[in-house]
Amino acid sequence: MIKGKKPIFDKYGSNYHLRISTINDLEYILDLPDGRWAATSCPVFGLNVDSDFLKFLDTGGNGRIISDDIRNAIRWLFKCLKPSETWMNHQPNLPIELINNVDDPEGKILKDVAELVLGNLNVSDAQEITLSQVRNRQKIMAQADYNGDGVIPPEVVDDSESKKFVQDLMASIGNIPDISGLKGVNEGILDQFKKEANVYIEWYDKGIIPEGQNETPVMPFSSETPGMFKIISSIRDKVDQFFAQCTLIRLEPRTSNLMKSRDDELAKLDYRDRWVILEYLQNAPLAEPNPDGILPLDNSVNEFYHNSINSLRENIITKMFGEEITFITESQWRQVIAKFEPYEVWLKSKPNVTIESLGIDKLRAYLNPNYDMNIRTLIINDKAVADEIKQLQNLEKLILYHQWLFEFVNNYVSLPYLFDVDTHAIFEMGRLILGGREFTFSIQVENRAVHSVLAKNSGIYLLYLQITGVMPEEKFEIAIAVTRGSAKDFYVGKRGVFFTMSGKEMDAQIVQIVENPISLWDSIKEPFRVVYGMIGSRFSQIATTIQKEAEKGISTSASDQQAIQTQFRDVQVSSQSVPVTTPTPAAIPATPVVKQDGARSSSNTRDLMIGTGLLVAGLGTALKFVVDAAKQLTQPNTLKVLLIMIGIFIIISVSTTTFTAWRRLRQRDLGVLLQASGWSINRRIRLIRPMARIFCRNTRIPKGASKHRKELLKPLERLVSKREKSGIKISKKIS
Repeated sequence: MIKGKKPIFDKYGSNYHLRISTINDLEYILDLPDGRWAATSCPVFGLNVDSDFLKFLDTGGNGRIISDDIRNAIRWLFKCLKPSETWMNHQPNLPIELINNVDDPEGKILKDVAELVLGNLNVSDAQEITLSQVRNRQKIMAQADYNGDGVIPPEVVDDSESKKFVQDLMASIGNIPDISGLKGVNEGILDQFKKEANVYIEWYDKGIIPEGQNETPVMPFSSETPGMFKIISSIRDKVDQFFAQCTLIRLEPRTSNLMKSRDDELAKLDYRDRWVILEYLQNAPLAEPNPDGILPLDNSVNEFYHNSINSLRENIITKMFGEEITFITESQWRQVIAKFEPYEVWLKSKPNVTIESLGIDKLRAYLNPNYDMNIRTLIINDKAVADEIKQLQNLEKLILYHQWLFEFVNNYVSLPYLFDVDTHAIFEMGRLILGGREFTFSIQVENRAVHSVLAKNSGIYLLYLQITGVMPEEKFEIAIAVTRGSAKDFYVGKRGVFFTMSGKEMDAQIVQIVENPISLWDSIKEPFRVVYGMIGSRFSQIATTIQKEAEKGISTSASDQQAIQTQFRDVQVSSQSVPVTTPTPAAIPATPVVKQDGARSSSNTRDLMIGTGLLVAGLGTALKFVVDAAKQLTQPNTLKVLLIMIGIFIIISVSTTTFTAWRRLRQRDLGVLLQASGWSINRRIRLIRPMARIFCRNTRIPKGASKHRKELLKPLERLVSKREKSGIKISKKIS
């Protein structure tokens, strides 16, 4: 920084922000304490800047930009570029002469890459390089056979056998996506194949019978061994169980009866259900256990296992002990197990590899060094351009920093654009036209439920709107700060029109409202509106209660009257059908019922008359009190004192309400809205009056237009009234 050049801090509201208008101010940020920054972190979401610029800034890759990311970006820019006024002009083109190729080796490489790109585009004499030129070059290289990522898709392999090798590796082991979008293999997949293939072949060779031999310890019955072992495995557990039961009977003969099914168990067995029967047979012993430990191999075995025992006898037992054998002992069974034990051990040692599906012959062929060497050569050639690709990315980063970094720090370290009528902060999304008003402060919202809870503490009246474009993916939500006027015209569902920073027009609809005071007058009226609402709500409750009671009384009276009429008709019918005689005791109970209903009706009438009398008496008493009070107020002193007391009460109430409203309006904080969006703001951003006027204003008649003040609806009203009196039908003409 130039000696004697002092930084300047401008006051916005109650805060001082560093003025960043020169190269020296940008350099001063490196030594500025974090506590003097407007923000110390922000999300990459909802910012009107190039998305790749944000990716380069976000060195941590966590979706947030912190103060150290800004400092590192400034240092790198000063290292690779010569200081120039173009840094502050948001210039998309980078002059080649600004690249520092003298003091910095990286700058020299970047300048060489820039000249190479321009030369490939046949514009080697150009003095500037653009972002589109670099990105086009990156795109071309990404679509080329060699793009520096070390991944070889089968599409770039010319040799047919090597291509098939790559395809088989992808099918068995997996694949890696290439920069171009294709899928292929890399060195890791080649190493995995080589390791797995060697292990699998080594295991497989142990089971091979050498030429000239009929058997080995692993394959005691040559190629028939695997099939014979499957037969043994299918029945082994049941045979082991049988011989264990025989051993138990020898030691404790009483247990032989316990192994048989009890009568109650057999009684519960459903002999009509085939699956129940099969389950019973499956759990039953293989044969009847005996103390001699002899397993018959004939038809006396459990029918469920008959086929398995026949297969065991024909394929294994007869080959080991002769054709005439009809039973085996436990000792013979152990000999069978021992004969196949080496094969079982070998089978369990089979490695778990992914390349087994390729088959042993293809695996042996692919272990030929030529297959591996051909693909590794292609990988080496691919990685040879990796450095060029990286330098192209650094060149893109340099152009983006040259274009955006100065503007970004003026929206991060300081916030002057937020308070400027002619510019917008990078987190502002556009302007809204709603209800005849224009709103210029809007921020994008990622999670409305979370945002609204935090934003309530800002003290600002907020409208959440869903913005919808022509395409389905053009849909997002914003929060609008209402800083002037009244809120009476806002309701959920109300529509407006939203203009993005690029001028694109989109549909807008209110989806949620967070209510807070908007203006001083609105705040003063708020307590009175609340009281008025409470009184109105109470009167509504009283009216509802009175209405329900009246409906209930009318319903009760009607039902009582209907009951009396019904019983009266019954009495008349009875009197006509029965001869007139002296009433008997049995006929007496019917009379009290009618009298009881009549008494109830008389009681209701009496209660109604008493209630009406009390109401009239109460109204008379209240009227007398009002008349007496009015007579007292005719005394000059009494009237004067009362008026003074009323005046004092009104003054105190209005003053208190006004002070409270003024205080609440002064506490409105835009910083809380940014905090709710994921920003880390150091100090309050108090919403002062000039800002409120900027963020919300009425749309006026264009300057230079004249107003025709004559009311055009009054003659129409008189015409309609005249026609109505004359009896003329009124209707609009339809052309």
